[in-house]
Amino acid sequence: MKFHIPLIASLMMASTAQAAPYCTQLLNKESLPKKYAKLAPVYSDEASGWIFAQNQLRDRYDMKAPSLNLVQAIVGEFAKRDVPLAIVIAPPRPVIAGQDTLDATMEQQVYNVAKAQSSFDTLISQLADTGAIVPNLADVALSDRSIRDEFYYRRDTHWTTVGSAVSALAVANAVNATMPELFPNDATLAFADLAASGSIEEKGSLTKVVSKACGTALTPETSVTFDLSRQGSLLGDAPEGPSIALLGSSFSNRYKRDHYRFADALARAFDADVENFSVSGGGPIGAIEPYVLSGALDRKDHDLVIWELPYTESFNSPSFLRQLLGALSESRPAITTVDLPAQAKSTVVKIADGAVTSGIEIVAEDVAKQSFKLEVRFDNGSNAKVYLGRRNAVPIDMRVDSLRTSLSHFGERTPVEIVISPQKGARIRHVTVF
Repeated sequence: MKFHIPLIASLMMASTAQAAPYCTQLLNKESLPKKYAKLAPVYSDEASGWIFAQNQLRDRYDMKAPSLNLVQAIVGEFAKRDVPLAIVIAPPRPVIAGQDTLDATMEQQVYNVAKAQSSFDTLISQLADTGAIVPNLADVALSDRSIRDEFYYRRDTHWTTVGSAVSALAVANAVNATMPELFPNDATLAFADLAASGSIEEKGSLTKVVSKACGTALTPETSVTFDLSRQGSLLGDAPEGPSIALLGSSFSNRYKRDHYRFADALARAFDADVENFSVSGGGPIGAIEPYVLSGALDRKDHDLVIWELPYTESFNSPSFLRQLLGALSESRPAITTVDLPAQAKSTVVKIADGAVTSGIEIVAEDVAKQSFKLEVRFDNGSNAKVYLGRRNAVPIDMRVDSLRTSLSHFGERTPVEIVISPQKGARIRHVTVF
């Protein structure tokens, strides 16, 4: 069974000779409004409708050893609590769009789709090797031409309801393959079994860029919706059974709601209750860190945790991994504690000779301002930059005043000093090194 997004289905792939951007201003940082300048160059093809911002054109996804070690430690903390962790990463848009589309859209620029896909495949394999449950959604999207054509919006950075639905089914299949007894009715549903029930509109974040830069108004794209009613009840209520926590990004919380129906699709695919705690704009750990700090993981409030994060978040920028591992790690005796007056702007924390550190906790004066840069200095004279903070999109009621980051997995180097520099009006009240 094939489902077609009306607008996407009507657009034909343009050849390189036909390619024409919506306007040339999109290619120049200086020509874009300040809000969008960091996205430049923005490549577009008016004939096909595809738009790609620069931040989506990374071609390296596989993890370096330090990041891989941190993920292994994170998965190990979930294993200690006997709660399985599934990691969901939507595949790179350029890979799903395909080389012909990129060539037509970027003209003389070069983006190697095969290289990017290979690197993404390696990332998925690395994550799966840690013991997490990690479906390769690139394989899912590329498995069928109609799914591939409808997986992503052409003028927005997110998946469509088609991409969301097939991804949910892939997660259910992956969990069933690893833990077949956990959810009795998972992996029994195929995409062809879903009945179309309507459609949704997506105005498109990249459409806004075109509107502001080119003065061109583009119509919203649409995507089919499905009947995701649970089986066994006219009301869609499920019997008592295992449940799922969805801790994701705007892919699961667009417009501060489940616009693409990912949680609903998961509930249908697993035939289980799904609680969606996702935070749009919260970054890779905007939802999962508060969940951990709330005690929900220790209480085993859910039988499966699904951590959804965008492919644009690089695992090789490991500060968020350190922060999540810090939240997961058990408290240990303090090595050093420092109390600071609220007006203090920065501080240097010295670590006693021979002390082995596992982490650092910063208590912020204001929970609405939590942004700190750390320079960790080591015994061999080297240093490492670590960011510790929460994005503004993370709601105040999901925050606590303290932030922790792991100081493990720096190889053979031993921290001897940490310089903490508050950012964006943040202030330090208390520091503890464990």
